[in-house]
Amino acid sequence: MNNLKLYLFSDIHYSNKIPSWPIKQKLIEYSEALVNKIIEKINKEKEADICIHLGDLIQASNNKQEDMENLKYIWSKLRKINVPCYTLLGNHELKNMDNNQEILQILGYKQASFSIDIKGYHLIFCNTQVNKEDSQYKTQYLSNEDIIWLKEETARNKKCLIFFHFGIAEDNLKGNFWYEKDPEGAMLRNRNKIKKFLKSKNVMAIFTAHQHWTKTIIENGIPYFEIGSIIENTNEEDTPDGVYLEVELDENKITVTEKHLMLDKGEK
Repeated sequence: MNNLKLYLFSDIHYSNKIPSWPIKQKLIEYSEALVNKIIEKINKEKEADICIHLGDLIQASNNKQEDMENLKYIWSKLRKINVPCYTLLGNHELKNMDNNQEILQILGYKQASFSIDIKGYHLIFCNTQVNKEDSQYKTQYLSNEDIIWLKEETARNKKCLIFFHFGIAEDNLKGNFWYEKDPEGAMLRNRNKIKKFLKSKNVMAIFTAHQHWTKTIIENGIPYFEIGSIIENTNEEDTPDGVYLEVELDENKITVTEKHLMLDKGEK
């Protein structure tokens, strides 16, 4: 297998309208500038093979059409990256939708969950469906069909990486701004069905987002890398975190490096 280098980032929360919130935890006004910055960085990186955004391209509004227009706009920008770029569906993309089909059409995806092979590695992208039976957590379910498919994908004799928007590893959410009081809001609701068949023999790592913090959890021998939001006001200094991960694979070795984009003064 050849060396593989990936760029990962998440939770852009782009909107063409800046919300007026009493607490500015998400610095949405910086989202487009940060997207421009990471596009510039990746396009200058000659060793990059692939770029992955882990969901929440947009900040959901109260209007379905507005969400779709915002999604079209920010996705068209990310497609300027000169290596293959993929995104997952976040809860904000799905919030106002009856199902995921309209979002998939905008992204140009034929199906919700899919896999690709690149340089000898198997990359698996798991996207959720809208579950109307659970109004509180309706976007946080992988379909039964996709769970069966994922079991088959991970049973192949290939080294694989798996990508989800929602948390999979059991996490202590104490101190988390968004989910300390609602831990299940951070997690894939039917995750236990999935974790029954995940084996560290084939799964090199799993990457998740949504929780708006960056940390690593080892569970059953599998490293789970959680990546925070690129626009999170992490230090409460009105400066976006700008977090992204550089991931390098070399045979059975994986190296994950946390880095942060810095905006120039006045960039918005």
